[in-house]
Amino acid sequence: MASSRGGSSGEEDGSTPLFFLLAILGCIVLPWSLTALWGLLFPGSKDVDKLYPTVTEDGSRVRQCQTQAMNSKREAHIASLTSRKALYTRGFVFRTIILLLLWCWLTYIVVQLRSVMSTSSLYADFDPYRLLELGRSASKADVKKAWRRLSLKYHPDKNKETGAVEKFILMKKAYDSLTDPIAAKNYAMYGNPDGPTRVELGMAIPTISKDQQGIVLVLFLLVFVLGVPIFLLCCMMGGADAEKCPNGVLKDTMEAVLKSVSASTDVKAAEALLLSSAESLGCMPLEAEKEELKALAGELKVKAPKGVDQASKAHVLFAVHCKRLHGQLSDSLRQDLDSILPKWRLISLAIAEVAMRQGFPIAVEGALELHRSLVQALEPGASGGNAELLQVPHLDVERIKQLRKGPHKALDISSFAELSTEERKKSLEAVGLSTQELLDAEEFAKAVPRLSIVESTVFVEGEDNVCKDDIATLRVKLSRKNLAKGEAAGAVHAPFFASVAVPEAWWLSFTISAARGAKTRFVRVTNTAQEVDAVLRFSVPSVGKNRCKFSLFCETYVGLAIEQQITFEAKLADNPGSGGADPDDDVSD
Repeated sequence: MASSRGGSSGEEDGSTPLFFLLAILGCIVLPWSLTALWGLLFPGSKDVDKLYPTVTEDGSRVRQCQTQAMNSKREAHIASLTSRKALYTRGFVFRTIILLLLWCWLTYIVVQLRSVMSTSSLYADFDPYRLLELGRSASKADVKKAWRRLSLKYHPDKNKETGAVEKFILMKKAYDSLTDPIAAKNYAMYGNPDGPTRVELGMAIPTISKDQQGIVLVLFLLVFVLGVPIFLLCCMMGGADAEKCPNGVLKDTMEAVLKSVSASTDVKAAEALLLSSAESLGCMPLEAEKEELKALAGELKVKAPKGVDQASKAHVLFAVHCKRLHGQLSDSLRQDLDSILPKWRLISLAIAEVAMRQGFPIAVEGALELHRSLVQALEPGASGGNAELLQVPHLDVERIKQLRKGPHKALDISSFAELSTEERKKSLEAVGLSTQELLDAEEFAKAVPRLSIVESTVFVEGEDNVCKDDIATLRVKLSRKNLAKGEAAGAVHAPFFASVAVPEAWWLSFTISAARGAKTRFVRVTNTAQEVDAVLRFSVPSVGKNRCKFSLFCETYVGLAIEQQITFEAKLADNPGSGGADPDDDVSD
C-alpha cells in the first residue's frame, strides 16, 4: 500500500534540501521585495529624514533656517531626493531583473511542489483491488471484466455526479497497476502506477534530462543564492567608494594631508593642500570650457601654481565661489562647482581633524577658517565686520557701509544678532531692504547661533581635589540664546553652498601652560541642542594655581568665537600616577 511502499520520511525522499532552498529563497526575496516596494512608494524618505530631521535623538525639535533662499533650496533638494526618476538607474534595472527572476524561480518551485503534493494525496491509501471491487485472488479476466463494468458506470460522459471524474481516473490507474507491466512494477515499488511522486530537490529546476539536472541545479545555486548577494555586496563596497576613507575623502588625498599638515599650516597652506587634492585634480576641464575658464581666471586674477602656465579648473572655481560670482558660470561649470564643494568641505574638516590629533593649533584654526570660507562663500583670510556681515542675506559692501553709519550700528555679526527686532528693522530699512528682504534678515538673525558660556569647571572624576598628573576634566556648559528650550539647531544658513544640509558645529580649544610650554587640546562639539555640555580631558601639569584659556570656534559662520580664562588649584598627589583615564579620550556631548 502507499503508506508502506511510498511514504518515506523527509530525509529519505529528499524533501529537506528542497524546503531548505525554499527557506533561503524566501529570506532573500521577501525582505528584498519589501525594501524595493518601500523605496518605490516612499522614494528618498530615509535620506530626507537623515538630512532634515524634525526631531533629534534626545527629542528636541529641530528648527531650520527659514530664509527664502534656504527654503527654496531645501524644497528643491527634498523634491529631487523624493523623485522616482532618481530611482531609474542601471543598477536599479539590474536589481529589478534579478528580483523578478528570483520570484519566477520561487513561483515555479511552489507550483511544482503543489502539483506533487496533490498527486501524492490522490494516491493516498491506493489499493487497485479495492478500487475495482475485487479480491486479491482475482484473475486477469476478472480484472478486465470489472474494469469494463465500472468504466461504463463512472465514465464522465455518462456519470455527472460530483467526484465521478476522480473515481474514473483512480479506477483506470488501478486497472493499469494490475495489467500493465511498467505500472505494476511502479505499484510494487512506490505504491502507485506512475512511479515516484516524492518531494525532491530536482523539482527546483525546469524539466530537463536527468543527466544535466545536477549541473543546472548547481548553476542555479551559484548564480542566485551565492552570486547575486556577492555581486550586490561588491557593488555596495566597490566603485568610487572603495577609494574613499570613512570620512568621505579620497585615500590619496588623506595620505597627502597626513604628510603635509604641520605646526605651521595656516589657512593659505590649507587652501593650497585643498586645491592640490585628488578631488581637485580630478576636476578636469572640457574642451568647450577652456576659453571660459581662461577668461574667468584673467578677470579674477587667479594665480597659477608654481611650474604651471595657467590656473587649473579647481583654482578658478574656488575663486568664483569665494567671490560669490556663481551667476557668471555656465551651466556645466556651475554643476561642477556644486559637485566639488561638498568634497572640499570634507577635505577641510579632515585637515582640521589631523591637525587636532597631532596637536597643531595653528593648523586647526587655519583649516576651520577655510571651512567657514567654503560654507559661507567668503575669501579665506577675510576678517572684520564687512566679511562677517556679508553673511547676512541681501547685504553687500555698499549696504554694510550705510549700516555702520545708521542709528543702531552693527559692527559685526554678533552685534547684528543681538539687536532687537525693531532696531534691526529700522537699520535695514534705512539701507533699502524690501519687505521680503527684511523677513529674510530677521530669519537669519534667528538662525545664527548666539552661544553663551553658562558655567565652566575643572574636576577629577571620583575625587574631591585636583592633583598634579591627574587626568582632569574640563566641562563647559553652553546655551544657545537663539533657541527656545526643547529646540535644536538645524542646518546653517549657507545660500551659496551646494549642500543645503550643512550642520552647525563648534570646536573647543583648551590651552594650559606647562614646564615644556603651552599645550593646546581640541574637541569638536556636534550637539545642536539648546543646552550643551562640552567635555575635554587633559593631564594636570603642575602644582598650585593653573591659569588656562579655552576658546570656542564656530566651524560654519565667520566671526563667531568665544574666549574665556579659567583658573584651578592643583595639589600634590599622595599617590602619584593614579590619575585614571587616558587624556587622549576626548569626548563631547
